[in-house]
Amino acid sequence: MIFIKSYILKLREKIRYYNYLYYSFSSQKISDCRYDYLMKKLRYLENKYKHFLFMKDSPTFQVGSLCASDLKTYKHITPMLSLNHVFSIRDYLNFYKKTKKVLKKQIICFCCELKLDGLALNLVYEKGKLVIAMTRGNGILGENVTDNVKKIFSIPKKLVGKDVPEKIEVRGEVFMLKNDFIRLNNIAVRSQMKKFSNTRNASSGLLRQKNLKNIFMNNLMFCCYGYGYCSGNDDILNHYDKLQKLHSWGLPISGYNCVFNSNYDILNFYNKIESIRSFLNFNIDGIVIKVNSIPLQNKLGYTRRAPVWAIALKFFDQEKTSKILKIEYKIGRTGVITPIAVVDPICISGVIIRRISLYNFHEIKKLGIRLGDIVKIKRSGDVIPKIISVVRNCSNDVQDIVFPHLCPSCRSKLKIYDKRIKIRCINNLKCKEQLKKTLYYFCSKSGLNILGLGFKTVSKLVNKNYVKNFSDFFNLHENALITLDEVGKKNASNIIDAIHNSKNITFSKFLCALGIDEIGTVKSDILSKHFLSLSNLMNATFSEICSLKGIGFIASRNIFNFINDESNKNVILNLSKSLNISSSYDNVSYVRKSSNPFFKKKIVFSGTLNKFSRSQAVDIIKELGGNVMSNVSIKTDYIVIGKNPGSKFFKSNILNIKVILEQNFLEIIKNYL
Repeated sequence: MIFIKSYILKLREKIRYYNYLYYSFSSQKISDCRYDYLMKKLRYLENKYKHFLFMKDSPTFQVGSLCASDLKTYKHITPMLSLNHVFSIRDYLNFYKKTKKVLKKQIICFCCELKLDGLALNLVYEKGKLVIAMTRGNGILGENVTDNVKKIFSIPKKLVGKDVPEKIEVRGEVFMLKNDFIRLNNIAVRSQMKKFSNTRNASSGLLRQKNLKNIFMNNLMFCCYGYGYCSGNDDILNHYDKLQKLHSWGLPISGYNCVFNSNYDILNFYNKIESIRSFLNFNIDGIVIKVNSIPLQNKLGYTRRAPVWAIALKFFDQEKTSKILKIEYKIGRTGVITPIAVVDPICISGVIIRRISLYNFHEIKKLGIRLGDIVKIKRSGDVIPKIISVVRNCSNDVQDIVFPHLCPSCRSKLKIYDKRIKIRCINNLKCKEQLKKTLYYFCSKSGLNILGLGFKTVSKLVNKNYVKNFSDFFNLHENALITLDEVGKKNASNIIDAIHNSKNITFSKFLCALGIDEIGTVKSDILSKHFLSLSNLMNATFSEICSLKGIGFIASRNIFNFINDESNKNVILNLSKSLNISSSYDNVSYVRKSSNPFFKKKIVFSGTLNKFSRSQAVDIIKELGGNVMSNVSIKTDYIVIGKNPGSKFFKSNILNIKVILEQNFLEIIKNYL
């Protein structure tokens, strides 16, 4: 029983995490089929063992997730529920049988609609005027996005018609057209901003942004699928007529809505929509099937999470075949070689796929991939392209894939690890591709946080030989930066200022910025606490480094080899002349440190802080004598929560770890800094 209880709790935590990513960030880590399987498993276990593990906050009772943002929340007049999903014709027929069993001999018609891949929205109109717009949130509370919604041209600010109700909740979906999505991402590329991963992600992101211009909000569209509360006498007796009434008031509805009274017609509609899916200018992931009669809907009723009278019949992940043209090899910052399959371009769910990651060389062996093979490809969760299997090609041009022996960048001999699962270039900074990624890491937030030096800019500097090692950044001139494409005089001046401002750095931050494999922020902190200065570390023995708790043999070997490499020694020496490297631990009063609540405590951060960057907050905890951990465990003392916390927050709830909100965190530290 202890094992079952632990398994159910872990399953709940996993589903909460996926819900949080999906509803708060529009990020889909697993496919809909996999998610539905996990939910079914949880429902089964909860029903079987409900005598000892019934909890009202289980994901099986919840609708969506309330985004941990700074947007104000408001209560929906009537709950805004979700839909139960099915993924096969058999599951749909089971829904139909259950419906017939309850309604018996009554004639049932179903209204079929497209399931748009967007963000659910609730619009409240009073006397015909739009007064508030909310996201679905957790079904009870939604986030106020009224200011941005008023900029969407397809949403009327005032309803038209003589019979407009005194107050009404209009429900619908905010989504984005595929061509607008491409244009938006092109703007992001030109502005060196992060691209949106899909149209839902873009819709959710824009809707929750503050102070956005109308030009961005005009990329969003809206489509009604019904209404909740409606004042006065709502005498409409079927769902389809409700949609037509909404349209008569000036609200947009889908032109694909149809009413059917037979399974044959419904499944024929499903197949037709699936066949034209890729030709539509917007993304859909299935159809919604609703009992059309409102009295019959009321008779069937609702569960806590969804109506009993409606389901979403989802499409399977689209699969297509293509030919493997060649295998390319991508070199990571630490020298690990990742094979990339280049295929004949194919379009899946509106996205052109040309390259697919094969993760490692074991994946090639497992799938049995050869050059010239025809392979089956899908976008897992309509997001990540993946090769599922090989459709054997009997043509003569099929060739076995020969694993590389030389680095594709520097031509040095590669080293094989873990029985050919991992292959690595050990030429380190002498390898140009590793050098680019290591120098970019040095300039990133994990390193010196030099604004303006993104990966593209760093790559161009390396290609032109303006930068060959870390210290060369501090000898850069504006004239060199101006010669690069897309770097103007103003931008170049800002980059030079950012480089100058980055020169004051702690010893711990300096170690992390070097990008040594296995040496991140936590291990850098352990090393800096023990050695206190760069000179002490440079003279350390392997056994001394290896003896430190929390470092480990592999990390010890990596840092010892790095600091004892002659070329690296010269780079570190030159860097130490350019930077002002200080210790966070020799200048702080022990009395002041020991009196604060974070002294010798294990702290975990989750979410984004408004006042500080993550690296600044970590430095503050270190200065106060605390230890920042990367993961939550039973040994964690506190978890500090910012905006949009992730899985660490959910895990901390299960382990009953004390939670500190950002506001409380600020109140604590201001008394000790």
